[in-house]
Amino acid sequence: MATQEAGEEYSSDNCQAQVAVLQREVPHVSAEPNRKVDERRVILVGKLGAGKSHSGNGILGTKQFQSEQCWSSVTRRCDYGTAVRNGIRYRVFDTPGVNFPEDIRDGIDVETEIRRCLFCTSPGFHAIVLVLSATERITREDLEMLKNLDTMLGESSFKYMILVITKLQNDESRLNEMIARAPEVAKLNVKCEARRVIFGKDENKIPPECLQKFDEVLTKLIKQNKRYGKEYYRHKYYDQATAILKLDKDDYKKKHPEISDSEAFEIVRNEAAIGLSPRDSELLKIKDQDCQCIIS
Repeated sequence: MATQEAGEEYSSDNCQAQVAVLQREVPHVSAEPNRKVDERRVILVGKLGAGKSHSGNGILGTKQFQSEQCWSSVTRRCDYGTAVRNGIRYRVFDTPGVNFPEDIRDGIDVETEIRRCLFCTSPGFHAIVLVLSATERITREDLEMLKNLDTMLGESSFKYMILVITKLQNDESRLNEMIARAPEVAKLNVKCEARRVIFGKDENKIPPECLQKFDEVLTKLIKQNKRYGKEYYRHKYYDQATAILKLDKDDYKKKHPEISDSEAFEIVRNEAAIGLSPRDSELLKIKDQDCQCIIS
């Protein structure tokens, strides 16, 4: 989708996206308006075909991301889903695979997609979920992918990272054996302080006990980071992006005066994170040479 300059009208595609995002917010606004719902913000990263979209649907408890195994339906842009599960609102951002084949890579800039998502999401992410498939051996390409993630996210990202292992029966002893035979994964496991969760082999449903463990690991992670005053992981250009997004919010409010400032800001932030801001070109100018991210 082509980007638009500041001040232009939203395209019909953007309007449809706004409606879709707003519809996703309706349960939060209308279900129990007087009760504050705890939130968990999660970004999914990993290889193409590892099961990111499937994992995101499991975390949400509802199918909002396409997860069919075919080249035409894989995530090519960041996507966003939200739902309340077990009394907690999950906001999940699914990112493109970091290893698109050359023949379908045209128009896909994974680094840009992830970076935009990081500096547009408020107030930041509670967790970075790195999805790994148990059925694929670790290759040189995988090692390069991990190195690129290190560069893109920064060393501080491991304080917020949870490993999710897909396509494996919920068997910790089997996972331990696999990790012991894969030195790079073992190093990753240590950096993440052994925060890992198996999501099972079923391509249609993640076992409830696996989701329960994920919730427990995530809750413990949030408490730990909050204790050190670093609850959220967010891009170092978050504040600059916020100044631009306030203009988006003002434009949105003119068209939807019935919506509160906070609701409008949440909507335009979610849209911007997946590339639908009318000022996307301005947001993408906020970068430096290495694009490193740091916690605020």
